[in-house]
Amino acid sequence: MSETYDLIVIGGGSAGLVAAGGAGILGAKVALIEKAKLGGDCLWTGCVPSKTFIRSARLASDMRNAEKYGFEKVEPTFKGKDFASITGRVQDVIGVIEEHDAPEVFEEMGAEVIFGTPKFTSKNEIEVKLRDGTKQTMKSKRFCISTGSSPFIPPIEGLEETGYITNEEVFHVKELPETMVVLGGGVIGVELGQSFQRYGSNVTLIEMNDRILKQEDEEVSALMQGVLEKDGMKVLTETKAVKFYKTEDGKKVVTVERNGKQEEFVCDEILAAVGRKANSDNLGLEAAGVETERGKIKVDDYLRTTNKAIYAAGDINGKFQFTHMADYEAQIVLKNCFLFFPLMTKTDYRVVPWATFTEPEIARVGMVEKEAKEKYGADKVKVYKVHLDHNDRALAEGEPEGFAKLVLKGKKILGVTIVGIHSGELISEFTVAMKHGLSIAQLNEAIHVYPTLAKVTQALGTESTIEGLKKDWVQKWFGRYLKIWR
Repeated sequence: MSETYDLIVIGGGSAGLVAAGGAGILGAKVALIEKAKLGGDCLWTGCVPSKTFIRSARLASDMRNAEKYGFEKVEPTFKGKDFASITGRVQDVIGVIEEHDAPEVFEEMGAEVIFGTPKFTSKNEIEVKLRDGTKQTMKSKRFCISTGSSPFIPPIEGLEETGYITNEEVFHVKELPETMVVLGGGVIGVELGQSFQRYGSNVTLIEMNDRILKQEDEEVSALMQGVLEKDGMKVLTETKAVKFYKTEDGKKVVTVERNGKQEEFVCDEILAAVGRKANSDNLGLEAAGVETERGKIKVDDYLRTTNKAIYAAGDINGKFQFTHMADYEAQIVLKNCFLFFPLMTKTDYRVVPWATFTEPEIARVGMVEKEAKEKYGADKVKVYKVHLDHNDRALAEGEPEGFAKLVLKGKKILGVTIVGIHSGELISEFTVAMKHGLSIAQLNEAIHVYPTLAKVTQALGTESTIEGLKKDWVQKWFGRYLKIWR
């Protein structure tokens, strides 16, 4: 006889942990099923290791550029002259943070943690193959599927035979590749590509689109490509990888099509970073009445699947592949699966911030300039831009590269893009403003500490204020006012 739960959560990544922990704290009978380790992609192969990896690479760059801080430049060498010291540090940080996601933590919250491989056998029942090989049948009134995503590997001739690494293997690399080809100019490719270049690899980045970081403002793509090339990276846009093979001496060869011609690049390692796919296979979704679209689980505004008793949160539903969005969606699921329909909460994707942790950092919330003008018309949209080389703190930090761009329609903030030091932190103020309908003028009225990078907010506000003061009617009115008092 199977045991019945109030909620069964499938997948122990960011979304699953939030949903299971919250339900447990509320007193629900909840089971959290994970086939590998708690923590998900973010802990083991994503956010935590990549940011740790990037930090060490940035230090290597600072050492080479120490002259701008008044020191003699130094060529960095790995501890013990072994690249394993870098990936070893990454694993050490993971080990510390792993304790935050230990099974005992969630069991104390009231969740039953089960390690095994689950599969739906009906609309309200799953069968779990446990690690010891035995099987357990479980029933629930509600389910939350949060199985995440994994690297998408393009079906290109010879790639599998030639060999490659993804974000799932890269943080275990023991030897620094002398040469590397990165497939993909998105966030993962650019972040890791820049890091490997700074560690000492000769990196060639291949992107099919006409620019890298396609989802960002066009100015951001251009600036970032210039930064990468200044670091020594070769960036090839509008370039398609068509074939791979391995030489007799173990080198890997990438054949690309570019400008109507084919060209070959020889390298020691290939990093595949062309996108991700939802982990929806082998879950028995058909038996559960859960439909998918291109592998992603279809959900409504309440994150319900086509089986209204089953919810899906995080990468698996294909909305946003960010840890903070998995967290947000899990909170929506937690509310909705225990409330009656009139009290349920819809997802709100109007104000979603994100950051790319390159150097300089890139952060964005809302629309970019081109998107806003296409939607509302160029005459309805105002754009204000300030450069970080006018921010005193950025100059003091020796990090003047970058800018902040504000996109407005009337008084409404449509979007903000910030490129520069700590932009991922700076974007939060604008996120709150957009969420609660605050104008740039209201943000500008708040006192910001000097000297801080946050003064960029007031700089944008000042730009829009100055433009208003220069309007003809304002000038005429104030001129008459001054005559009265003279």
